[in-house]
Parts: sequence; structure tokens; C-alpha cells
Amino acid sequence: MTDEPLRPPTRPDTPAALLGDLRDVWVSLDDLLSSLDDEDFAAPTACPGWDVAAVVAHVAGTEHMMAGDPPPQVEVPDLPHLRNDIARANEAWVLERRGWSGGELLADLRSVVATRTDQLSSLTQEQVDADSWTPAGPATLARFLQIRTFDTWIHELDIRDAVGRSGHESGPAVRRTLAEVANGIGFVVGKRAQAPEGAWVRLELPGPEPAAFDVVVQGRARVLTETPAGEPDVVLVTDSSNLVRCIAGRVDPLALLQAGDITLRGDTGLGERVVVALPYTI
Repeated sequence: MTDEPLRPPTRPDTPAALLGDLRDVWVSLDDLLSSLDDEDFAAPTACPGWDVAAVVAHVAGTEHMMAGDPPPQVEVPDLPHLRNDIARANEAWVLERRGWSGGELLADLRSVVATRTDQLSSLTQEQVDADSWTPAGPATLARFLQIRTFDTWIHELDIRDAVGRSGHESGPAVRRTLAEVANGIGFVVGKRAQAPEGAWVRLELPGPEPAAFDVVVQGRARVLTETPAGEPDVVLVTDSSNLVRCIAGRVDPLALLQAGDITLRGDTGLGERVVVALPYTI
């Protein structure tokens, strides 16, 4: 018996699936935060300038914004980690909640998640297919909600890494996160790594959430839905969680390569350019 081939991750863009994937990460995050003490909430994370409490404030703040709540009326100073207007808007929610206890932050998150669940439960297919602003540019509401799952799961991973609590590295929210990665990995290979015309770069993720991305450059780089015949120019192998850590800028991809947590087969020069180019989120 042969193993199932690794495929690019996909998730349906139906209202039920989009909300279900968000709820998967909300429930997991709630369970995690419920287990933390005050010392855990003060632990520094890989997000510059943010401890665990700040990450929770940010996640809740974004959902408050989506719920239609007014932005905090606080002065946001010029801080080294604020590199754009989105970052400054995010920081306002963090500053407003500075000094809140872990219990207060969790209660606030639960409240806004309940509100957002009620709002999203009434969405129709026509609404999720409608045009929408997203952090990645104009797209659909479905893409926006996918990015919300991507962002929230990454922040759950930030918290788990900060407090040493592994978990939730597979399942619907992680598959949704990897489906969003598929929208950006062509940019990494084609634009950032400057892979030449005709190049085929394969990213293999044996686990914890198995998947693969076959990226070919044909005018522009794109992810294929099926593995083509032949051999890729280079194969990059890592685990799904570390790939997302790299994409989100949480770890140094070259350090993972040197430690053997990322391995390359084939054209190592091209592979190393892809590794260096992995961090792309704002």
C-alpha cells in the first residue's frame, strides 16, 4: 500500500465552512488561554513589542473592529515595530487594554467572538462571494475570512510558542491557514526568490498537517492543483507549522535550514533563495 500523495490544501468557501474554521481556532484559543496564569500572559512572544496579553488584545481588537465597534481613542506613539498604518491601528487596541488581567482579556475575547459568531451565522453564499477589502488587496469576503483564520491561528501558535504549550497543529483551521499560504507562495517563488521561467519548486510538508505546493513559473509563478510529471528543480521539505512561522516572520528561515529543520533536494541555490524569501506577511 502506498501513501496518499501530498496535495495542495483546499477548503470550501461556503459560509458554514468559513465560520466553522474560524470557530475551530477560536475554541482552541479559548481552551489555551483558560489554562494560562498571569505569568504566562506576561511572557514575551515572537511578535516585536508584544507579550501574550498584547497578542490576545490584538486578536480581540480586530474582531471588535469587524463587529463595527469604534476604534480606541488612544494616542499611538512611534514604536519601532509599527511600520505601517495597519500596525498602528492594531496597536491602538493593544494600548487600550494594557494593564488588563488575563481573565479580563479572555472575557473580552469571548464576548466579541460571540458577537462575531452571531453576525457570521447569517451570511449567505452571495455575501461571502461579494467583493471585499482584505489585507492582501481587493478580493472577496470569503478570502477576508480565510485571512482571519490564518492570522488568528498564527497568533495562537505565537502564544503556544511563548508559553511552551504545543497543540492544535492540524485540523480545519490549520488547513484553512495553508490554503491561504497557497495564495502567497507563488509570490515568494516568482517575485521574491526570482525563480526563472520554467522553474518548478516543490514545498513538501510531511506534517503535522500534511500538504504540498508545486509552484511553477510560466509567465508568473502559480501553484498547480496536481503534481506534474518529471522532477522539480528543487524540493524544500519542512513541517507545516515551521513553514507558517517562516512566512509570518516569527523565525529565521536560514537558521532552520542550518539546523536541518528545513532540507533541500536539487538546485540548492534556488532553494536557498526561496528559503530566504519565505517571510512575506505585513
